[in-house]
Amino acid sequence: MGAMERMPLMKSTVYEALRIEPPVPSQYAKAKQDFIIESHDAAFRIKEGEILYGFQPFATKDPRIFDRSEEFLADRFVGENGEKLLKNVVWSNGPETERSTINNKQCAGKDFVVLVSRLLLVELFLRYDSFDIEVAASPLGASVTLTSLKRASF
Repeated sequence: MGAMERMPLMKSTVYEALRIEPPVPSQYAKAKQDFIIESHDAAFRIKEGEILYGFQPFATKDPRIFDRSEEFLADRFVGENGEKLLKNVVWSNGPETERSTINNKQCAGKDFVVLVSRLLLVELFLRYDSFDIEVAASPLGASVTLTSLKRASF
């Protein structure tokens, strides 16, 4: 596990995949109290009991925050500036930089999803020297197909 923490490009690649295709892109909730929610250009008063709906790719692909927001950039979250961007990766009902608690409704499995994604990526690169993929749109998000694999030589 310690070795994976010393792989900033691998970590960044996983976060970029989650930014581009959040596992749960749509969420809704009922406001528990009155509050104001702000966007770049406006503020909206939300009243207790109102139903809220969020489509996470609106946040995770915001061109005001992410340069080349529609492109997959594996090194987007590398370095100090990249790590600051992680607060804008909202794929589990809150910023990636927040911990799951009983009060914030963050996905309790979000750290597990990131860990398994990292393990899968590391295992892929340990087993294969090269591989080719095809990426296409599908009704449920992106479709990724491995088209060729070249086994790693040991």
